[in-house]
Amino acid sequence: MAGRHEGTEELPKTGAPREDRLIELFLMRHGIALDLGMKGIFRDEDRPLSDVGRRKMQEAAEGVRWLAPRFNLILTSPLLRCQETAEIVATTLGMPENVKTLDALAPGRGFSPQDGAMPRVIADLAGYSFERALLVGHLPDQAELASWLLTGHRSLNVEFKRGTLCLIEVTSLPPRGPGRLRWVLSPGQLRQLGQRH
Repeated sequence: MAGRHEGTEELPKTGAPREDRLIELFLMRHGIALDLGMKGIFRDEDRPLSDVGRRKMQEAAEGVRWLAPRFNLILTSPLLRCQETAEIVATTLGMPENVKTLDALAPGRGFSPQDGAMPRVIADLAGYSFERALLVGHLPDQAELASWLLTGHRSLNVEFKRGTLCLIEVTSLPPRGPGRLRWVLSPGQLRQLGQRH
């Protein structure tokens, strides 16, 4: 399994980021995972998707395939439940080798203590060239990242149930202005899209 428990993998650098282009950032929260203490799991980073969570994510991934059949980058938190979520989506899209671990997506690592500071994940992404990326992470980090991309601060309430996917468009990284929220879809809506198409 690509990158599991190995820390951050280096992505190929492409020099200074291009500006004035449309960049699609798909933010996803991991699927339903086992609770601590179940099946002998006592560390948060070792929590896998539950059987129900895996099945629902496989169904939701069919909806993701209809919305975005390819990603230039699929980046995930190093925690197991995010790794498994990213791998399910990547396998459904026929690109399982594209899953990379990004430490900045781990819980609590996305922001510095100052509210207006640029999220670490954005700083990490700014040196890479891509048009469409899937970022799989946790709460509250994904909601705070969405808020920051849309408003420049972390206080906007963006709901991220487990398995939720949202699309935000920006024209540069780091963004020079507010991003554009295209949609936020619940896992149930993703599953419905997958069943229809």
